[in-house]
This record gives sequence, C-alpha cells and structure tokens, in this order.
Amino acid sequence: MIPTEQLLAVAALAARRAGEHVLSQLERRSDVNRADKADVKHKLDVEAQEAAMGVIQSAYPDHPILGEETCDRDLPPHDYLWVVDPIDGTINFFHGSPWWCCSVAVRYQGKAAAGAVFAPELGRLYTATCDGISRCNGRPIHVSDTADPALAAFSTGSGGFTKGCFTPVFIDTFGKIVQRVRVNGAAALDQCMVAAGAFEGYFEPGIYHWDMAAGSLIVERAGGRCTILREYGGYRLSMLASNGILHDRFVEALEPLLPPK
Repeated sequence: MIPTEQLLAVAALAARRAGEHVLSQLERRSDVNRADKADVKHKLDVEAQEAAMGVIQSAYPDHPILGEETCDRDLPPHDYLWVVDPIDGTINFFHGSPWWCCSVAVRYQGKAAAGAVFAPELGRLYTATCDGISRCNGRPIHVSDTADPALAAFSTGSGGFTKGCFTPVFIDTFGKIVQRVRVNGAAALDQCMVAAGAFEGYFEPGIYHWDMAAGSLIVERAGGRCTILREYGGYRLSMLASNGILHDRFVEALEPLLPPK
C-alpha cells in the first residue's frame, strides 16, 4: 500500500488546487450551466474537478477517479479509487455564502485511506488518514464529549434527493431531542464540524458518496462514528455522523423516518 501520508499530501493538494481556482473566480458566482429550484450546475464545478483531477493524475496516472461531474463514467477495477466533490455546497456558493468546500478522498481496497476537505473562504483545511488523527490547518481536532442530547447541536441538509424523509419532519423530530437543529448546506463541511466538536451530529437523508468520502473519515479519526443508514444505488445514500456518544440515540430517532431496509 502507498504510505497514507503520501496519499494525503496528494488529496490535500488536489482539494487546495480546486478551491483556489474557485476562490480566484468569485466574480463568476452566477456563471451556471443550469439553475433551478432543486440544484445549481455551476461551470466552476467542472473546472474545479478538472483542477483536482489534474493533481491526482500527475501523481497516480493509473488510478481511477469518481468525480461528481463525471459520475456516469465506467470506472476500471483498481485497488485505489479517488473520490472528488469539486464544490460541496454549490447553492451556498451561488448565493454568496462562504459555507462551501472542496472534498477529495482516496480509498484502498474499498476502505478510506486519506481525505481532505478545504473550505477556501473560511481558510480551513481538514485532513485525516486511516492510521492517523484528524487535523484542521495542521492542528489536531476531536469530537465533543457531550452526552446529553438536550445540549447537542445537530446539522442536516435540505432539498435534493430525500427518499421520502422530508427535512421538516426530521427537524420537528430532532427539535424535540437536541438543543438546536441547523441547516447549513455543505455536507462535507458539516461533517468536519462534527469532527471538530462544533456539532454533536450530522444527518442527511439523501447525499452521494462524494459528499461523505473525506468527511466521514475525518469524523472517525477524530473519535466519532459514521453510519450509512441506507444505500439507494447510483452512489446515493442516507448517512449519520456523530460524536459517538450520542450515536445510538440518534439512530433510534432516525430509523422511523427512513424507508424500510
């Protein structure tokens, strides 16, 4: 296996290159291929993915890459798989919010090996390897030790692919359990907030593998837990990330809201 720190260096550089390209083009926030109520397909998504892929392909030209913008392509079998989300939180970016990020992860034989999440406008780089600790800008981070759900902050997403688990239903349910429910709109970055102890949990009823490939590893290596609650095909899934202490309580509350297995 390639040393994980070597893999992480490439993942971090790829995430930075993608993010720095977008950051240099902020005047193009409205430059889209398509925008509707459900989603925004931004031209910078494509360009950022190309920037990230260029870094990866320079280091490992034979490694396949699963990218959000090219997810319909067939991938050859290989021990390594790179997973790229060029702009996670595209609608936030489109509206001028700084809450967006670039996510790059690499898997080895089906398991996460290294991951990086770069939030350019916040100036934060979150990283982890499967045999190391999670960091933000080089400093170790850890999940919170909150054990009382009434003192927990919980993040979720809204809209998009929900598989029947509508955000208002979730917010109503969890609003009675936790201190506050937040809807921030960037899955990977929200997971990093769990890893850093700012949130006790994060749940999304309908995201994609590229939304959580790096973030879930960062949560786990910060002492938290992540569970894929449902898989729906087409890289779609429901997932929960938590500080670990409250994980089972959150799963108990979520299961009745989800489609049968």
